[in-house]
Amino acid sequence: MMDNTPLRKDIIGDNQIEEIIFRAVNLFKKTGLTELAEKWDRILKTYVGKKSLT
Repeated sequence: MMDNTPLRKDIIGDNQIEEIIFRAVNLFKKTGLTELAEKWDRILKTYVGKKSLT
């Protein structure tokens, strides 16, 4: 019989998602991928903005 438990038990929290995206932006900046850093920075700002609305 199949179990209905989620495949991944360590669910990532909202603060962890924000931290991961923030670190990605910093990594892209450090490696000279400024265009990619700018795109992920917009994603981060959108995520934080939507999170504050809920």
